[in-house]
Amino acid sequence: MMNKDDDPIAAFGSAEEGNEPLQPYIDPALFDTLDRQAQVEILTPIFDAITIAGVDYDLKVQDSATGKRYVLLNDDKVIEVFVMDSNLTDKVKNAIDAHKAREGEL
Repeated sequence: MMNKDDDPIAAFGSAEEGNEPLQPYIDPALFDTLDRQAQVEILTPIFDAITIAGVDYDLKVQDSATGKRYVLLNDDKVIEVFVMDSNLTDKVKNAIDAHKAREGEL
């Protein structure tokens, strides 16, 4: 049986859905420095920016030995890999803008 964590459509949350779709992106290893709510506040504008950037952009999460890694993709090609920190929102937005500039979209 497939649960919502297996549903690729559930990857992006919305105000109506609450924070549940962000669950796979939350890194419990960082709760000492960034609690769940702080991570939600960092991740939510990232997904808003990705939604605005267009369907070609995506953010995937991968588990690693030292915590989660966030992979920004464009057409399934890696643009940049990030770790969770308080500047993650700006880093992802800047990477999208830089990629669009390189691609001549800005």
